[in-house]
Amino acid sequence: MRVSQDEFQPPTENQVKRSLHGHQPKTFAGQKGAILDLLLSHRGRWVPVHLLAALARQYSARIKELRDAGYVIENRATRVGKQVHGAFRLVACPGETCEVSGGR
Repeated sequence: MRVSQDEFQPPTENQVKRSLHGHQPKTFAGQKGAILDLLLSHRGRWVPVHLLAALARQYSARIKELRDAGYVIENRATRVGKQVHGAFRLVACPGETCEVSGGR
């Protein structure tokens, strides 16, 4: 299939600036978007790993991608008997300062 010059219109400079400016959680789709939505809805609170695993088997890769995009996400692991319980929490979005404090 061939696309003619008339059919393709590159985005204007204003559209590019608007699409890349500020915190826009709807930018991400799929598993990464679902994980971000979950972290945003529980912002500042620990989200157990089993909830993230229900959204994406490779949730740690999606967390890394979110961190690379500027999100500050903490993680912790607590031992309960012979089990290790992991959790993540969203501390700040891109362009924000870290305001959540507390014990890990």
